[in-house]
Amino acid sequence: MRRSVLRRGPLSMLAVCSAIACSSSNGDAPDSAPQEADVRAGAPQPASVDADDPCAFGPAAQETWAQGADATVTLGGFGVSVAGGALRVTYGKGQREVYASRPGAWIEAAKTDLRAEEHQGSFAIEEHDLVACSRPVLTERATPKGKLRLRGSFADADPACRALSFTVGMCEARPGHLAIDVELSDKSFGAVTLRAASDAGERFYGLGEQFRHDTLDLKGKRIRVLSSEGGVGRGHQPISSAMNVAAKGSAGSEDTTYYAAPHVTTNRTRSLFLENTELSVFDMTAPDALSIKTYAPHVRARVLGGDSPLELVERFTEYAGRMPPLPDWVGEGAIVAIARDTDASLVLVDKMRAAGVPIAAVWNQTWPGKAHTVIGEQVLWNWAYNPRFHPGWSKYVDALDQRGIKTLCYVNSMFRPVPEDAKPVSRDTFAEGLGLDAFVKGPTGDTLMLPVTAFDVALLDVTKPDARTWMKRLIKEEMIDKARCSGWMADFGEALPFDARVASGARGSAMHNAYPVEWMRINREVLEEHGLVGKVLVWNRSGFTRTPGVSTLLWEGDQLTTWDKYDGLVSALHGLVNGGLSGIALNHSDTGGYTSLSVGGVGYSRERELLERWTEMNAFTAVLRTHEGNQPGANAQAYDAAGLAHFARMAKVYKALSFYRKQLFEDARTKGWPLVRHLMLHYPDDAESWKVDDEFLLGSEILVAPIKNKCFTWPACPYDKSTYLPPGRWVHLWSNKVWTGGARVTVKAPIGQPAVFYKEGSPVGATLVSKLEAAGVM
Repeated sequence: MRRSVLRRGPLSMLAVCSAIACSSSNGDAPDSAPQEADVRAGAPQPASVDADDPCAFGPAAQETWAQGADATVTLGGFGVSVAGGALRVTYGKGQREVYASRPGAWIEAAKTDLRAEEHQGSFAIEEHDLVACSRPVLTERATPKGKLRLRGSFADADPACRALSFTVGMCEARPGHLAIDVELSDKSFGAVTLRAASDAGERFYGLGEQFRHDTLDLKGKRIRVLSSEGGVGRGHQPISSAMNVAAKGSAGSEDTTYYAAPHVTTNRTRSLFLENTELSVFDMTAPDALSIKTYAPHVRARVLGGDSPLELVERFTEYAGRMPPLPDWVGEGAIVAIARDTDASLVLVDKMRAAGVPIAAVWNQTWPGKAHTVIGEQVLWNWAYNPRFHPGWSKYVDALDQRGIKTLCYVNSMFRPVPEDAKPVSRDTFAEGLGLDAFVKGPTGDTLMLPVTAFDVALLDVTKPDARTWMKRLIKEEMIDKARCSGWMADFGEALPFDARVASGARGSAMHNAYPVEWMRINREVLEEHGLVGKVLVWNRSGFTRTPGVSTLLWEGDQLTTWDKYDGLVSALHGLVNGGLSGIALNHSDTGGYTSLSVGGVGYSRERELLERWTEMNAFTAVLRTHEGNQPGANAQAYDAAGLAHFARMAKVYKALSFYRKQLFEDARTKGWPLVRHLMLHYPDDAESWKVDDEFLLGSEILVAPIKNKCFTWPACPYDKSTYLPPGRWVHLWSNKVWTGGARVTVKAPIGQPAVFYKEGSPVGATLVSKLEAAGVM
């Protein structure tokens, strides 16, 4: 029987949320192990009822309360003192301050009107407080074993505030993790704000994969923590204005990101995060305060204790999860995107191999076929092997395998009704899903249809066990068994509307940020259930706090094929470096960018020099993967004759680094440390290292300063690169010249010789040079 379907219009329905949604909270994951979530997929259970939670707080009525809130207690490694209504937390032998409440109102509550308008994964958010309570008074305390509980009320004039009470619970959830649990008595109050003390010189980093324009320091910013489409342009003009006219909100902004995480680390060696999945807002605009507003009446935060930025990354990833090593074959060369017929693909593969390009895999998104739309050809989002479209697919996979090359594919969690021009198909997955009631519902209870580019799609309900099982079966049967994919891009995950209905009963406002985690968890479970972890490669773009525990590789989504800081090469560099501070240990970007906006050769398309410089940057990351882009014919490509020699050279550099990446994979698996590291992770006492956002360390031994600018004086290009070297002695990779760090140096960086240094005396540096010499690169 065909189920009823609700279609969202070109401008989606306005989702109006009362912001009354219970927090989603899960237990900790063991090092390098997949997370076993106690509260799955944003299910509406408050953190305090988690049976496996060491900091579970029982009903307040069961406690023995004493008058007055002043107290000084030791909770594991943390010292907690409450005096005069103010909270102070210290950690470690030196009892260093890791959290302190701002003088005055450090807890606030509000009845709110939160409006979220969704359009193709982009969100316009409106926030309004209807009642605000900002005068908390702590009145009582309780000290059950290993815990501290406080109770209070509000002294505001509004009768609703005077009738409102709250409890605060604190406990060491695990070594180095102080849980702070805040719960309001009246659930019609849908937001809690925590205010922490700061100072004008405190620098904030994190909040997931932030593509900041100028500096990764978030001080002075107010940022909504929401997984969404990144946007096209993100402030680049005139692109952004044109995109917003064509599709409301589609340009995005400096704050939009595919991967958000309510987690910050500062140069004061302080770090905290939220366990909640609801929308939160981190406000760092005040010089003396950090304000965190969470749209839920029950909030769970964690203050982390550690003696260095790297130790704080370890603490955070004990909760967020850690990523396993990539398959060994990934390090054998580039992953080359060739989305075309099998015979044409093999011609290009052989052309590249003849030019000396080491190729680990070919990524062909068209395995399920293509369909014609008003904007051109697009992959058919019917997740079934399509022998009618690719009659020679099996021979194609065999041919690649004979060349030592893997075949990679594509999937997402959306299902398109099969258009007439694509029929017949071996399996209609939209019809199957509809029959299984496997899709997300709209506010009226009908299957929700979301417009995506030129067609409408249904969205997999990742909270429904039967739907998850069906999706895993599709991946195993169609992609792994029939199409013989050795990996795939697991795309999207950011579009769940706030007014959507899912089988678990979770509110859309709580489920939205949890959706990308559960989408990737489904993919990870396929690998685990069939013994394919470390053999098959899956990469995703969307994420939230706990994505590292279920992902195997991230990529940064869609950048413009431009150089700029808004949405081009520089933005990819910033997202790569910043994401590592929030648990994204293994990450990369589309080499050369993805989005071109070119008509008749006029507009924006990928230039040869941009592709070459982007390749140079990505050769020193987790994966060197190309993308033909949304306009392949307008873009310079890695397989073009004009650029083959350069691409071969840098692919050899990437391959030569495989030995070192394997060492760094172990750091990621056991400690959560990113491969690509901000300089301050290893030089926290060097003030200048905190300010350098356009360079990175690969591990601890190699420093890379990507070229960010086009040569405007061709053919006479100076190629001088000013690079900051942190304290120590550094060897320039290409000239073998030794420089003393703690200062800026200028080196020549012609195309093919990016600004790269290694530590003097480093065995890693010596091995790299030896391998590059053997490969004919040096």
